[in-house]
Amino acid sequence: MIKALVVDDEKRVRQGFMTMTDWEAHGILIIGEAKDGRSALAFLNKQKVDLLFVDISMPGMSGFELIERVRDLYPDMRSVILTCHHEFDYVQEALRLGAIDYIVKTLFGPDNAKETIERVLKRIKREAKSASSVRLFQCAACYSAAVPGADPDLLREALPQERQPIPLEEGIWIVPMSVSESAEWIRDLPGEVAAAWYAVHIHSTGDYPMTEAKELLAKRLGAYLFYASPPPGSAIRLEELQAASAPDDASLNEAFTEWRQGKWLLYGEAWKKFIGLVERLHPDPERLLPFLRSVIESGPAYFQWLSLDPANPAGNTSKLEKLPYSWREWKTCFMQIALQVQQRLTETALSREVAGSLLRAVHYMAQCLDANLNQEAVARHVGMSRSYFSQCFKKFTGAAFVDTLRSMRIRHAQSLLRNSGLSVPEIASRSGFEDDKYFSRVFREMTGQLPSEFRAGSSAWSQGKEG
Repeated sequence: MIKALVVDDEKRVRQGFMTMTDWEAHGILIIGEAKDGRSALAFLNKQKVDLLFVDISMPGMSGFELIERVRDLYPDMRSVILTCHHEFDYVQEALRLGAIDYIVKTLFGPDNAKETIERVLKRIKREAKSASSVRLFQCAACYSAAVPGADPDLLREALPQERQPIPLEEGIWIVPMSVSESAEWIRDLPGEVAAAWYAVHIHSTGDYPMTEAKELLAKRLGAYLFYASPPPGSAIRLEELQAASAPDDASLNEAFTEWRQGKWLLYGEAWKKFIGLVERLHPDPERLLPFLRSVIESGPAYFQWLSLDPANPAGNTSKLEKLPYSWREWKTCFMQIALQVQQRLTETALSREVAGSLLRAVHYMAQCLDANLNQEAVARHVGMSRSYFSQCFKKFTGAAFVDTLRSMRIRHAQSLLRNSGLSVPEIASRSGFEDDKYFSRVFREMTGQLPSEFRAGSSAWSQGKEG
């Protein structure tokens, strides 16, 4: 069944056209109506439509303009012009813009409805078979999430109704348009939108069908922007994305296994190899980012002497929600961490081997926060005696084992309070506290709030969002 939308600024005409015949008997299901071009685009942004019946003369946006816009946004959609004019020029202009047929409203009636609809259906079939009907990609404004959780509504509200973006994949949106138009809309984005959405021009001089171009953008644009970090508003050729090949799974799995050992934070050669492999393999950011965040969250965030932000060394755990999003920023961040680790080793006279064991210990603690976790178990896990481990741990991290473990547990509890509907006793248990009253007391001592107060004040929780 072909799904159709009727667009005409006169309600009486729309209703008459829609009830003129039994459309479903001819294989056409009219699923909606719109009074003008903007309303039509809003409808198309929410529902799939195969065929438009479009009036030529409408206020604000003519039928010709709407067809041209739809041709860019939805190249597989067909359009039929509704007109009161039978002049040759109108017909030619409609066909030039991609309309497959036209219907003169004053001549359309029950006696010729079947013949007219059959003619339209034949042309739809002919268009589907014709290679010349393939719409080629030329240029588009593309928007990629520049921060975790970027709100698509913020982007949609910033763009005019006739320029509403099409989602390609989570975090990737596209608005096909000309080069000059693309530059204009990217330049005019409000500051808060530009901060959350990476906006670039994508253009091509090749023969890329629109469907193939969209698939390529959905698959490669996010990774390209993550690694290349071109300035916002940059012009990027579609062919550049095509040239970026994805690494094989075996190479990636081997690399991640090596990176998890953390030697690249301690040894210069391992650091060079880590950076070189990332920049050669270009792992999918969806896989690399969780790994990079886990490195921070299960170790450096709890080192009292280390700052993720040299300009504001007021502790690290509060900054975990504002971690970098591009590879260039992550590289700088880890370079700072590696330098501070080297400095710490010099200050404490600890060997790299011992530091490596302590890094593994902190990572193990972050992964195993159950109530039975204790210093002896962690020391045994990394192959150190309890007394030597205790001495080295405080010297390296800047805090006693019990204080670091408590910080980890409270941070884990904060995450559960913010992003889950679990009860406070259940969260206490999952965070390694056997007694929920004791948990509440420790939580208030460390955060200044009771768990229930923290949850109530969490914007993500109060808005019902998942983190």
